[in-house]
Amino acid sequence: MPERKRFDVVLFIVHPTLTPTEINVGLGLDAQIIHGVKEQRRTPKRKLPGFYSDTRWRYSIRHKTDDQWFADEVVLFIERLEHNTAFLRTLSATGGRSELIIQFLGDGYFGDRIPCAALAKLVSMDVDLSIECFTDPQYPR
Repeated sequence: MPERKRFDVVLFIVHPTLTPTEINVGLGLDAQIIHGVKEQRRTPKRKLPGFYSDTRWRYSIRHKTDDQWFADEVVLFIERLEHNTAFLRTLSATGGRSELIIQFLGDGYFGDRIPCAALAKLVSMDVDLSIECFTDPQYPR
């Protein structure tokens, strides 16, 4: 039996002044990947010269499926974000940006339709839609 196909639904925020903690509190989510403004630059293993010029905040949910469909999970994520509309709009108004990213992790074919109503909700929250497609499988599975 083939392995299930994977995709991630990600909220990615870049902001010039807010800290990762302020974003966590504002959204009620704990990011998995963060780089705070004015913090020491680093890799997972060592420090790098200089400091981050902005905050980069990334929250991700991994999904697995046996078929091609992904839109239902994207719509559910958008609906969960709706109660944070004011915070997301404030991010944009204060120099930041927010993206909902759909990442296809190279496991096979995906095809689906995201309804206009869901896209309209992203617009009302001032959140961009991004799509990332990997041509080779991304690990770990």
